[in-house]
Amino acid sequence: MRKIKITIYLFFIVLLLNGCETTQLVKVKSDKNLLSLETKLTTNNGPVIGFIDQMGIKKWLGIPFAEPPINELRWRAPIKGKNWKSLKEANSFSSPCVQFQSSLTADGLVKPGEIVGSEDCLYLNVYAPNLSNNELVDNRELLPVMVWIHGGGNTTGMTSEYHPERFVKSENVIFVSMSYRLGFFGWLSHPLIREQQGLNASSNFGLLDQIMAIQWIKDNIQFFGGNPNNITIFGESAGGQDVIALYTSPLAKGLFERAISQSGGTSVTSIKDAEKIDRYDANFTDNYKYRHLTTEEWINVLNKKGLLISKFNDEEVLTDLRSLTPRDLMSAIAKGDFWSEQRDLARIIGDDIVVPKDGILDSLSDINKHANVPIIFGINKDENKLFNFFDKKYVSNFFNIYFRVKDAFYYDLISDYQSLAWRSNGLDTPADLVKKSGQENVFAYRFDWDEEPKVLGMDFSLLLGAAHAFEIPFIMGDFDFGDQTSFLYDKRKIDERDILSSTMMSYWAEFSRSGKPSTSNNSDLPKWTNWKSGDQDRLRIMILDTLSSGGTQMDQSYVPIKKLVEIFEEDTRSNEVDDKCRFLNIAYSWVDDWKLKNNSCLGD
Repeated sequence: MRKIKITIYLFFIVLLLNGCETTQLVKVKSDKNLLSLETKLTTNNGPVIGFIDQMGIKKWLGIPFAEPPINELRWRAPIKGKNWKSLKEANSFSSPCVQFQSSLTADGLVKPGEIVGSEDCLYLNVYAPNLSNNELVDNRELLPVMVWIHGGGNTTGMTSEYHPERFVKSENVIFVSMSYRLGFFGWLSHPLIREQQGLNASSNFGLLDQIMAIQWIKDNIQFFGGNPNNITIFGESAGGQDVIALYTSPLAKGLFERAISQSGGTSVTSIKDAEKIDRYDANFTDNYKYRHLTTEEWINVLNKKGLLISKFNDEEVLTDLRSLTPRDLMSAIAKGDFWSEQRDLARIIGDDIVVPKDGILDSLSDINKHANVPIIFGINKDENKLFNFFDKKYVSNFFNIYFRVKDAFYYDLISDYQSLAWRSNGLDTPADLVKKSGQENVFAYRFDWDEEPKVLGMDFSLLLGAAHAFEIPFIMGDFDFGDQTSFLYDKRKIDERDILSSTMMSYWAEFSRSGKPSTSNNSDLPKWTNWKSGDQDRLRIMILDTLSSGGTQMDQSYVPIKKLVEIFEEDTRSNEVDDKCRFLNIAYSWVDDWKLKNNSCLGD
């Protein structure tokens, strides 16, 4: 249903946030692009043919990298795909993995909750510049390969949302995106699963899908013009967290040469907490680590709905769960509006098979336990404004048409410190550990672009700023969202926006080529130096912004967990907060042991 035009600006704002929420209406049968003989090639699995788009980019869409994880293969490690003899047409996206329909589609705001996608979803897509064999020879080597892992909380997202054509063409890289099992199809812990043999005993099937996809890429990308010995994995939000998890996974070691985590994290749930939690225990009350639905609770809901006869501890429960349809299984998960909390099962579980049981941080601190390859950790300055924008405690929402901040001072302050908490978890803490472990090529960035215009009196620079996922269009080089583009990008600042985008694409591509974002190949850009640990005032993080806002430059800011309270107390704005511990409890709610590490608010 098409909504009235006045809502279109809101649709566009969240359209960019594809790392958090699916934003396109799913079309199981999409129009197929015209095939091109120039794209015909033979992989180790069989022959494929793709197409060349209007920009001259070669594309192969919907190539299977594993057998469909259906029926008895549900909650088992992915199986290598069968070979084929006939020419496979790879000119349209496959169905996305099972997920809830987004609250947004191309037609405007819609009621969320529809279940879309298929369990038969383990496919990948390859984008390559249109270079002839002679040009590849003249280049003296195959092209660097950049493997994108989409975000979406590991519960939503699809590869068709991303448009890397300008990035591929301008930077001469191979771009690959893959689908992976989402939600409890991709992450589930249960005693009967743990009794399965080998990798089937894992709880992290989504990560195993990603590993198999990267292995397929390593085995086949040379046929597309890519260098199998120069693979960079990169992802945003949950995709960024998955990158860090793969960085520490013994199963992924040797599969990639570089890694980039954009707005990622390091949280890991234990097997015990993933499966059962005593909700009457006061230690679990209001603790971010335990907000997930446990396996036992999920099974109980299915049981109460009459969809499942067996209980959590019954021997036949796994067989019974495999007999249910995806729709039945999804019915036990409450999906609210985009801005409402969704209670889902735990993701990234310390199964000691894919993810070390002692967690990601322990492995990052030991060079023998992680990938030991160059890595970039990045964050956006106003990460949490995306979520606070939709929180009615902070912003008045008039019929999803007009939004007004209730208290601009408090909105900025709480958003700043929630975003600092994200930065500490996803950047400073892991960067320190990898650097101290002995890997020198550790780099960090903060994305600061916040130059949205005012629309109908609403200041989106205040409301959203450099929000979560807003860096993705700059890296992809894709800002074309039709008529809605002007609602987020000020026409007077397009040139500066595009310069920043070009800068970021150059840094990302150079990192993929050499393991360093700054070399002689892009010497005209500000030099991006490596991460410096410790409290001394040293340049350690690259600020990515337009020239009129200070430009791209190195900065010495440092936000380890142990300094979170000190940073707040040194902020003059903290003097306006009556109950500082209450404020910090809200801002740092998902930072493990922040009170203990700061020796602060321990009695609260």
